[in-house]
Amino acid sequence: MIGKKTKNRGFWLSLSQRPAWKSWAGLAFEAVCYKHIDQIRLALKLDPGSIAGTWRFRPRSTPRTDEEGAQIDLLFDRPDGTITICEIKRSDSPFAIDKTYSQALLKKLNVFRTQTRTKKQLFLAMVTAFGLKPTMYSEEIVTNQVTLEDLFKDV
Repeated sequence: MIGKKTKNRGFWLSLSQRPAWKSWAGLAFEAVCYKHIDQIRLALKLDPGSIAGTWRFRPRSTPRTDEEGAQIDLLFDRPDGTITICEIKRSDSPFAIDKTYSQALLKKLNVFRTQTRTKKQLFLAMVTAFGLKPTMYSEEIVTNQVTLEDLFKDV
């Protein structure tokens, strides 16, 4: 019956398990992060003169097998000659970087370095809702992290 309240227990929980919802939630988390760039800069202890931006490379449509694409969610080009590259990941618990994801992150950094021809030192930071679960891979490649709590601190 339309207009009558129904008790459909578990509806939202069920909906939150669908791929479309997970995709939307990831994009929504990125949008929140972009609205809190000053808080991210503060949490990473970056110079106020650091320039925030994003970056993406798509290989040419010609069939060259040696070119791969990459997208950088957020980066800070710092006055000290370094670039902090931020990977934004939404998850419902501390995010764990495994071997496969670690390789994908390193590949992303390599594509960025190759395509931009930068000589600057690159640092990788993770922006997640609940932080990182320590793994041998996260300890090896991640230099800093920002959590949801950091996003809502006063600047």
